[in-house]
Amino acid sequence: MKKLISLDWKSLFRIHLPISVGLALLSLLFYYPLLSGKVLVQSDIRQYEGMSRQLKEHRVETGQETYWIDNAFGGMPTFQLGAEYPGDFLSPIYHFFRLLPRPAHILFLYFIGVYLLLTVLQYPWYYSLFGSLAYGFSTYLLIILQVGHNTKALAVSFFAFVLAGLMLLFQKRYVWGFVLSTLALGMQIRANHYQMTYYLLMLVGVFCIGYAYQAYKDKTLLSYGKGFSLFVLACVLALGLNATPLLATAEYSDFSTRGQSELKYLPDGSPKEQSTGLDYDYITEYSYGIFESLNLIVPRIQGGGSSENLGEKHGLFDFLIENGVSRAQATQFTQQVPTYWGNQPILEAPAYIGITVFFFALLGFLFTKGTLRNVLALGALFSLLLSWGKNFSFITDLFISFFPLYTKFRAVSSIQVVLELCFPLLAVMGLHWSFSKENKWEYKRFFKWVLGIVVFFVALFFAKSMFSFSGANDAYFEQIYGEVILEKIKEARISIFKADLLRAVVYIIVLASVVWAFRTSKIRKIGALGLVFILLLVDLVGISIQYIDREGFVPKTQQIPFKATAADQAILQDTTRYRVLEPQLGLTGARTSFFHNAIGGYHGAKPRRFEELFDYYQSNQITEVLDFLNVKYILYSDPDSGELKPMRNSNALGSAWPVYSLKEVPSADAVLQALENTDFKAEALFISGDIPDDKPLTFDVDSLAKISLRSAKPDKLVYDLTLTKDQFFVFSEMYYPKGWSAKIDGETTPIYNVNYVLRGLFVPAQSKSIAFEFSPPVVTLGTSLRGVSLTLFIGISFSMLYIQYRKRNSGL
Repeated sequence: MKKLISLDWKSLFRIHLPISVGLALLSLLFYYPLLSGKVLVQSDIRQYEGMSRQLKEHRVETGQETYWIDNAFGGMPTFQLGAEYPGDFLSPIYHFFRLLPRPAHILFLYFIGVYLLLTVLQYPWYYSLFGSLAYGFSTYLLIILQVGHNTKALAVSFFAFVLAGLMLLFQKRYVWGFVLSTLALGMQIRANHYQMTYYLLMLVGVFCIGYAYQAYKDKTLLSYGKGFSLFVLACVLALGLNATPLLATAEYSDFSTRGQSELKYLPDGSPKEQSTGLDYDYITEYSYGIFESLNLIVPRIQGGGSSENLGEKHGLFDFLIENGVSRAQATQFTQQVPTYWGNQPILEAPAYIGITVFFFALLGFLFTKGTLRNVLALGALFSLLLSWGKNFSFITDLFISFFPLYTKFRAVSSIQVVLELCFPLLAVMGLHWSFSKENKWEYKRFFKWVLGIVVFFVALFFAKSMFSFSGANDAYFEQIYGEVILEKIKEARISIFKADLLRAVVYIIVLASVVWAFRTSKIRKIGALGLVFILLLVDLVGISIQYIDREGFVPKTQQIPFKATAADQAILQDTTRYRVLEPQLGLTGARTSFFHNAIGGYHGAKPRRFEELFDYYQSNQITEVLDFLNVKYILYSDPDSGELKPMRNSNALGSAWPVYSLKEVPSADAVLQALENTDFKAEALFISGDIPDDKPLTFDVDSLAKISLRSAKPDKLVYDLTLTKDQFFVFSEMYYPKGWSAKIDGETTPIYNVNYVLRGLFVPAQSKSIAFEFSPPVVTLGTSLRGVSLTLFIGISFSMLYIQYRKRNSGL
């Protein structure tokens, strides 16, 4: 019973701690520019910096948190933009791991999480180390760091920690299992990528079902039930420790593009597909190809990434030189060749798990038995099938139709993160079988499978004529480069295809030879394992490093995500309140948001109504929309110089204005359809039911009325008024019903939704001031739930420790 509350301190200090330090150093060495004080510029993080600048500046200037920003999409909550909430008791754990610079700290979490899981599964340290390296250096996990999907990577890095806690519970090590499960789940949820949490829980479900069946067969359902119950309790407490961001996100989701639209028609008048989440095409846009799945083990079997650096290989460079292209131009061209010929819109890099990992994972599946093998194999298969999306529509349609929340997430290929974890764990099982002589050496079966793999790769090599080597974007590339260059690109694709298949064959033969040599006592275990480790690192790092942009590391002084143009500087001279539109970015870039209160922005969950309004504006070119959104400046690209130039919109209606009348329309579609025929300076539109029937709809506008903005902060706006008649004022501020309140001369008054996205107020005569303030009740509620959850977690943990202590001392 001692093991229930004690640790193996000797192993901890002699083995595990030095390995942990070594993995931390390896993480730094892999991103060695960090050691010279440089930082990695990540594309998505540049966009995030643009979006969050106002939030961070407000935090620094006031020492307080704002949960609303004005600089993107006209205004939106910060719940998915790095908001910091009170009572974040998990923050110290996160900051401990942040002792390593970004992104090395996440690579370290990849490593140490799998090392911990395999140690819990009672594998010797060298097998655990193999698994941690196999996982951490997989291309997909490194690429999501390269492009700046930091929340996704952080969320994925805690998968192994959660499974380690679950396995401790199934091993009847209840105290440590409960503590680790709660904290790991809490940190995973805190990472704020709920799509990854969803996928993790799917894998956990597979584990729980598999081990429940094993417990049923072993007649140990009672102990299983205890462990499972504690894990469920850990889930509840982990949710509680993250109550504020979870509740805030759930609340905002209904008003974002992840919620259900009220529209029945698209801007072109065609019927709109009704869904409680994202539409089918958006969900499945990034669907992993069935044949493309072979790039898990043959990295560039479909060309690699969308922009491959071929250097002087594969014939393209020589062709350019022979046709009079300068060496410098040829070098530049071959650094970014569109060799990918799969069906995804764009691919940064193949999701390569390693031929070494695959080889041992296959051995683990074929030559080992048990629940762990079964759940890992099922989890990997399940992940692969779902990642195919529209290419395997039967199972995808099933999940979209019947699984709760599945329609809230896009890029179904992202579920590969489950497979990325399952394969290294299976590989460790196969490695253990290969180098443990107590396991039966089934050499005939072993070589039959090795031969089968080799024959499969060789058959693909000679079957290249079956493939077109044409990509989904080749028509575009033909227009850009011409037919001759495109044909040479196809030849390069064929060359890459053949080279990587031969590479895979060589690895399989060498790995099989190492296993055979050990099994026939021609090489010692330490030598064989040493060779396997070398092959693993050369295999994985050799591919991954091709997609790591070392030039993406810059000195901290050059870290500014965007540089202000002369046009930006000119606009910033205007100190009034206004918005800026950069049409060439639309709603897909945050450059403008870095400098101005912008119409555009960059976010995976945009305010739904705002996006719908903007789509309608773009399709029908209704410039009056820009007027009531107070777009005072439009940044356009000069056709001659290519530089941004500011154009002033003299029709912008300002921060607030009184209207003569309110026009009722029956539906959301009717509002958008009425945009073309409405004078928004005189009239405002509202949907039936949004304004009570007892309210007036026409007004005698006071010609002497004045309204001016006294102060403006993201979460508080104060206006001064001079008014002799009752009026209805429209404000060019985004309507959001959860958290915004309005007071007229200190008295609370309702805010009404007009013009589809704006706020409106009935303002009585003689009013002197209006104040809007954003104070979301969900933050207060969440903070209270966090405190309760922490109290319960501490209380339950110490109670369990005390019970174990009593049992140990009573000899039970």
